[in-house]
Amino acid sequence: MPVPDRGPPVKFDHTGELSGFVNHSQHRVMYKNKMYPTAMHLLEAMKFTEHPKLQERIRKCTDVGDMYPLSASFQDHVRPDWGQVFLRTMEDVLYIKFKQHPSLRALLLRTGLADIVYADANDAYWGHGPSGDGANELGKALVRVRDRLRAEGER
Repeated sequence: MPVPDRGPPVKFDHTGELSGFVNHSQHRVMYKNKMYPTAMHLLEAMKFTEHPKLQERIRKCTDVGDMYPLSASFQDHVRPDWGQVFLRTMEDVLYIKFKQHPSLRALLLRTGLADIVYADANDAYWGHGPSGDGANELGKALVRVRDRLRAEGER
């Protein structure tokens, strides 16, 4: 059986039309009746499920650049299973973001069957890294979110 042509990979970074694909884009996310400034705020807060006050401090941090060092300062309180659940949690957070923002969802669905690549030369884990052979975990998570949306009948 022939495999459908996926076409060339869709590449994105923090600029341009697809900049909303990055998890720190300025798209607010509602989760459990609380608004988070970005999906990244929610992801970082999810590290501290046993510490609601720490989660709240992260949620209320207005600048995403300040949020990373704040979260890092709580490192001793990261949930013990974070190493096992963070990729699935990232995917779930992205799913919430794309469900709540129809214009982003439409952009994601328009990527068709193509692979999605986070074109960040400085990040060999979430992006394609300096030599283009990074893990691209953000791009892979976006493909899974796109597939999940399609399975639910989103067009």
